[in-house]
Amino acid sequence: MDCPNCGVYNPEDRTVCWRCDQELPKPKPPKEKKDPAALQRRMWIIVAIAIALWIVLTWLLPVLLGGGATP
Repeated sequence: MDCPNCGVYNPEDRTVCWRCDQELPKPKPPKEKKDPAALQRRMWIIVAIAIALWIVLTWLLPVLLGGGATP
């Protein structure tokens, strides 16, 4: 990490700069990357649930309720 005050490189484990004795900023943890495969799996699960609901509401529910002819 470079010191924001003097620009000298300091190892990551240091808390103060070895050259100017200024406190170094704490390193930020890396952000987690979103897994595109996980997002795609979630999308397919939502599509499958939507299709299952459509089947239940348009085909099975009228038959179970005795609503007459099926569509």
